[in-house]
Amino acid sequence: MPLNHIRDFLQELTRPSTRARIFLRSIFAIFILAGMAVPSSASDLRIENVRFVAGQEAESEWRVIFDLSWQNGWHNSRNHDAAWVFLKFIQNDGYTHAALAPDGHLATPAPGTSTPAAQINLSQDRKGLFIHTAASYRGDLHWRLNLKIDSTGLDRRLRESRMEAFAVEMVYIPEGPFTLGDPDPKALGYGAFYRSDGKGEPDGLVQITSEAALDIGPAAGALYYSQGTYHGDRSGPLPATFPKGHQSFYVMKYEITQGQYAAFLNTLRDEATFERANFLGRSYYQKRGTISLEGGRYVAASANRPMNFMSWDDGLAFADWAALRPMTELEFTKACRGPEPAKPGEFPWGTSSRDDLARIVDSNDELVMTNGWNESRLTDETRPVLGASYYWVMDLAGSLWERVITVGSPAGRAFKGSHGDGQLDSHGNATTEDWPHTYKGAEGHGYRGGGFYDQGRAEYEFNPYSPIAWRRFGGWSGSYPYKAYGFRCARTAR
Repeated sequence: MPLNHIRDFLQELTRPSTRARIFLRSIFAIFILAGMAVPSSASDLRIENVRFVAGQEAESEWRVIFDLSWQNGWHNSRNHDAAWVFLKFIQNDGYTHAALAPDGHLATPAPGTSTPAAQINLSQDRKGLFIHTAASYRGDLHWRLNLKIDSTGLDRRLRESRMEAFAVEMVYIPEGPFTLGDPDPKALGYGAFYRSDGKGEPDGLVQITSEAALDIGPAAGALYYSQGTYHGDRSGPLPATFPKGHQSFYVMKYEITQGQYAAFLNTLRDEATFERANFLGRSYYQKRGTISLEGGRYVAASANRPMNFMSWDDGLAFADWAALRPMTELEFTKACRGPEPAKPGEFPWGTSSRDDLARIVDSNDELVMTNGWNESRLTDETRPVLGASYYWVMDLAGSLWERVITVGSPAGRAFKGSHGDGQLDSHGNATTEDWPHTYKGAEGHGYRGGGFYDQGRAEYEFNPYSPIAWRRFGGWSGSYPYKAYGFRCARTAR
């Protein structure tokens, strides 16, 4: 365990005696049949006017109708953003994830809006769907969705359940090659990937041109990296089933927020919350945590704030629950850099400088734009101001550490990219077999991108920003909740 982490955990801090109750506000939206909207400050993603329609006859269709909207959407020649939408029946003792029917889904522009036509991409497992504009567009989006549930084999009593609709804003990362590594020799000391010359010495960078298996080791042409306590075991190979970022995938535009996580907790069985609600540490409320239990429900006093104090298993549980998956450290690089050549010391916004960056954690512990901009100002030219990646993914450096599946351990390399099925076990644990669950003793994740630790602390090589290729903790699987650790989910685009 890094010494600075041990020092921080030894601090004696007090928990505030009271917490302010507010409505949940996040890019992730939850709404019950009453149709209460929960907006966010980033994209203002909303689900409103939810209706669950299920007739009494056994053959009747089960449908969910609601309005979905968000701000600053786009579809250009490079990529697009989208909403991942899924449904759950909420019962007194937990939830049931709803499977969508193979067809019969509709999305129309909301009455009185100029929203363009939508494209719906139903996932192969029918656990959810992606929705985005069908043609080039930039601006706000507002559709009315009419989704058909596959009620085959379901207990008819589910018609009496409360139906909740969920949406998460994501970004499409298209298929294509990209580069691993950093041409700055300094990056090698931080575990950056390179191509081996046959003796384990650097011989250029690594080109990812397919999802084929990769050799890891000192052999000529193999992927390799320097020996270091937290870099990984430098062994391989990396199987063809491990997601390498060449195939297309979606990644969450933002890290999981505290509002999102509180909403997730509110759907779980009581016994599962004992595992997933990690808010009892002395320093939680002093170190940017704001979730509390009020009247039997979890609420976040600062719901747009990125969710810190997550364990690795907390993140896996959220991903499984949302029918998503963790991302790999190769996909992290692709989401940051895209197909562009690697630049020395490059951050996700495409330069080695932080001089223009206006998106920071402010003195109130909020992630804000200091110049008053919002994401309607995001272009390729303004990426260094908003801290956006090549594909306009936000906060891949400078907010919380990005927890990723590592290539630096056998448990990480065994990851096959399987998606969650929407259901957790009775203790709130993810159950997907090829994921490296620490509650089962597996160590298969690492950290990329850097994270914000404390107000007033000097900035250094990973607080709060770390260059794309640096892997200071790329093979370290410390899994406890911590103030600078977050999570971001992904999904293969199929």
